[in-house]
Amino acid sequence: MRNSARRLSLLLLLPLLAGAGTPPAEGEERQWRLISDRNGIQVYRPSAPAARLSAFRGVTRLPAGDEYALVALLEDYAAYPDWLHFVDGARPLERDRPGPRRLRLTTLMPWPLRNRDAVVEARVTQTHETSHQQVVVSLRNRPALLPPDPDYLRLPALTGELRFRRVAPDELEVRYELSLDPGGDIPDWLTNLLLREAPHFTLERLRRVVTRAKYQGHYYPGLDLRGPGRPPSTQNVTKPQ
Repeated sequence: MRNSARRLSLLLLLPLLAGAGTPPAEGEERQWRLISDRNGIQVYRPSAPAARLSAFRGVTRLPAGDEYALVALLEDYAAYPDWLHFVDGARPLERDRPGPRRLRLTTLMPWPLRNRDAVVEARVTQTHETSHQQVVVSLRNRPALLPPDPDYLRLPALTGELRFRRVAPDELEVRYELSLDPGGDIPDWLTNLLLREAPHFTLERLRRVVTRAKYQGHYYPGLDLRGPGRPPSTQNVTKPQ
């Protein structure tokens, strides 16, 4: 395993936890149940949810033509509302700080819910196992990094991860999982609706937005990926070009 603490922005927040276009692996069947399967996107909920915590897993697949395009998209904070369902803003707390990336994310919730915000920290890890080469963005809640904003209800608890795993030479599996305490009182029927819609529409938009021309042809030396922006002289010992 090789750790890459590249300042990959963490894409996400409350609207996502993406799994992939395949069912959960054996051993996870007892923990997750499929609640939606539309347009190549699967959404799962825990079979036995924890008290006060809401969680979901979303899964889809993308063409693996330019893997660095996903990194470029994550670095474009202004575009987060274009693909993150319910998110209307993302602001980095320290742009040039080495190590994990820290962000404040704000949400635009449907009436009558109060808008939420979250202060999160993202760490990036890349693994090079024979059959599971992947990049993982791990998310942790850091609410104390900023004073509360009276216009928002801050999420008291949040953990999650976003995984990009090559499952074929030309195909990536995207899986995003999130577990959070949304704070306040939300009717069960509305919670179920939000947890079904958020991962589905986020992944659907992600598949479309990442193909924009401005995200193609980039190169990030901290991550060993495939893409036309990678310099020809750059050595790659983990996979062929």
